[in-house]
Amino acid sequence: MKLIQLSTVFGALFLVGSAEVVAGPMMTFMGPDFGVASNAIAYLPAAYGLAYGAIALIAGPLSDRLGRKRPLQAGLLGFSALCALMPKASCLWMGVALAGLTGVCAAIIQPNCLALVGDRASSEKIDRYLGRVFVGLMLAFVLTPSIAGWLAGHTSWKHAYYLLAALAALAFFVVSIVFDSSFARPTTKTPSLASTHLGALSTGGVLARLLASYFWLGWMAGFGAIVADIAASKSSLAPDDAGLLAGFFGLVVIAGNLAGPYLRRAVDDIALPSAAFAGSIGVIAFSIPTSSVYQLALAGMPWAFGYGCGGPLHHARLSGLSAIYRGTINSYHASLLNLGIFSVSFLFGSLVPVTSLTFFCLAVGVVSLIGAVLLALVSRP
Repeated sequence: MKLIQLSTVFGALFLVGSAEVVAGPMMTFMGPDFGVASNAIAYLPAAYGLAYGAIALIAGPLSDRLGRKRPLQAGLLGFSALCALMPKASCLWMGVALAGLTGVCAAIIQPNCLALVGDRASSEKIDRYLGRVFVGLMLAFVLTPSIAGWLAGHTSWKHAYYLLAALAALAFFVVSIVFDSSFARPTTKTPSLASTHLGALSTGGVLARLLASYFWLGWMAGFGAIVADIAASKSSLAPDDAGLLAGFFGLVVIAGNLAGPYLRRAVDDIALPSAAFAGSIGVIAFSIPTSSVYQLALAGMPWAFGYGCGGPLHHARLSGLSAIYRGTINSYHASLLNLGIFSVSFLFGSLVPVTSLTFFCLAVGVVSLIGAVLLALVSRP
């Protein structure tokens, strides 16, 4: 896979991650413009994630039948248009609708990006390439909140969405140039979407790995989505300090993204389950009493590194199961991952008001251990 193609996928995944977190630091500024309390702006990322998880199940099979390039172009073009329209929304529910439609476009972009990498990479290099492009997704969680917050405070929150629209339009044009339709792998063996789904789910080893997408990777990612709130509650941190700690964990996740392929070459089949168990144990470590932010950062490093290291390795194994149904398998993976994120957020909102933060961390860690065990079983030589 050429460097320009890898960079294009990197940028597209950065956009997908950015749209998920861009509204977070701008809620205080967006609320008055929409005529609602600032916390109501949380409905925007919720709508984005919910639409993403639902539509991914349709987008993946279409890419297996139509190829990768055309759906990816459509997703990026729609993403650009919807981000440009967000500042024009006159009320909250119009913004929610636009966010949901943006999630539809993201559900088309990400599975096709991952399938393109799988199509063009050899089995020896696929985890290395996926580790690199996933840095784009993780980098969005580190950079985008800072950039969006600065724009909202110094100019206008609308400029953050205009910037995303411009970047998506640029990605559309680059995809049109650097990818050829012949790079796609449409299948002619399945006459219907239903048979495409059945063919993907009957692929050997796919069910156990997809369950791990929910129980392990989804719950790891869900924990990451609220790690700043957890840190602030656990150590009584100011919002700025909690954000810095979340940024530190994001950098550790990126380090894991880059280290995963080297770990896989060093220890082969045990690399992925080792990373999975480390991530789960790291979540449980958040339940240990700590007296300083430095101790909390140290306790959370196994989670961040294990999550960052194991995520691309897990994606690589799924992508390598079937070339014909790669897009469909990736769509199931994306949907289950987002369901895991939703599950952790729902559990956080339900448990923390009535029980301790310690119990919540233990619950997330135990559930993620189920996924780690699945990965250990399916990764046996």
